Amino acid sequence: RGAAAVPGRDAARSLEAWVTEGVLDASSTAGPAPEPSVRVETISATPRVRLLHDFVTADEAAALIALSEPLYHRSSTARATGDDKRTSFSATLPSSNSDVAAVRRRIARYSGYPEANLEPLQTVRYRGGEFYRPHHDFYNACETWYRGNRHFTFLIYLSDVAAGGDTNFPRLNITVPPTPLAALVFDNCLRNGEPDERTLHEGIEPSGGAVKYAINGWMRSRPISSL
Repeated sequence: RGAAAVPGRDAARSLEAWVTEGVLDASSTAGPAPEPSVRVETISATPRVRLLHDFVTADEAAALIALSEPLYHRSSTARATGDDKRTSFSATLPSSNSDVAAVRRRIARYSGYPEANLEPLQTVRYRGGEFYRPHHDFYNACETWYRGNRHFTFLIYLSDVAAGGDTNFPRLNITVPPTPLAALVFDNCLRNGEPDERTLHEGIEPSGGAVKYAINGWMRSRPISSL
C-alpha cells in the first residue's frame, strides 16, 4: 500500500518549535477570554509525547467536571459498548458550552489542525479500581482509519489524584502521573499517516479511594463531517 495522504500534517510541523522552546504564550488567541500560557515538557522525542502544563485553568476544570456529572455512561471501546478491558465511565460534552468550546479551540491551536477535525470531547472518570487496559487510540486498517485516523491524542487531567491513575506506555517504558490542569499529548501515527504501534498505552486505576477526571480529545486527519 502506498503512503497515505496526511491532511493537516504540514500545518502541525510548523508548530514543532513550541515543543523545544518550552513555553507558548497563547494569550493572543482569538476568543472571548485570554488563553493561558502553557509550559511544554517533552517526555519522548519519538514518538512525540509531551506534557503541556497549565493547558486548562482551575475554573475551566471545575466547570467541566460539573458539566459532566449527569452525563456519565459506561465507557466503550471501538469494538464494544462496554467490556472488561475498560471499566471507567465517560461523558460526551456539548460543543455549545463555552468552556468546552474554549478547550476545543485550544486543542486546534496547539495541534495545528482545524477544529473541524476534532472529535467531540469526552470526560472520563476513573474511580478506585477502574482502568483501561493497554490499547491504541488509532484505528487499524481493518476498521476506519483510512477515512480519517486519530493523529493526536490530548488527555487533559482535570483533577489531582491522590494515588494511582497514571498513564503508562509499556513499549516506551514511560509512566506519566496525572498532573492537574496539564494535557498529555502524543502522536498516534507516523509521518506517513500509518499507525504507530509504539503508542500502546493504558490508564492505570486510582487507588485508596482516589478519583481521576480527564478529558479525551482526539484530532483526526480529516474533518469529522466528512467521515
